[in-house]
Amino acid sequence: MRKFLTILALTCALAAPAVASAEPTAKTLALTRRMVVAMHIEENMVPMLQTMLRQQVELTVAQRKNLSDQQKTQLSSALSETMDEIFAGGFMSDMMERLIPAYAEVYSEDELQALVDFYESPMGQRVLRKMPLLGPAAAKVVADVTPKMQAEMIEKLTKKLEGLDSFGK
Repeated sequence: MRKFLTILALTCALAAPAVASAEPTAKTLALTRRMVVAMHIEENMVPMLQTMLRQQVELTVAQRKNLSDQQKTQLSSALSETMDEIFAGGFMSDMMERLIPAYAEVYSEDELQALVDFYESPMGQRVLRKMPLLGPAAAKVVADVTPKMQAEMIEKLTKKLEGLDSFGK
């Protein structure tokens, strides 16, 4: 058992991503903010996230076989209203403010400048205007593949964990 735990701990340690040690500079933070503004994060990402979450809500409600149609409608409405309230309450702004230092740590100053140059350019703006068009398609793909992935995970985990209750005895 001790050998198993040691191997598990080493595997987790080796698989963990390296964390940058350098603090972001004022310039990298400023470039990151420019990139976020140029990318119109809230205008582009919120609709995409909302579409994906709404489809997840529909899937969640549909899986509740013990609920009546009226209860499913109520649950769906409550989940949708709650999601809208969260987004209206500044969720994306708060998330981006927290992510800006992470972007500034991951990307070099040169990379951030290149990203800003692209997203502030006419081509970058055209690309960004088209991104929301992918939201419904991406959400449908996620909704379509999720049940298969979940079933496959359960099947594989069940096989891998067979006999686990007797492990270490």
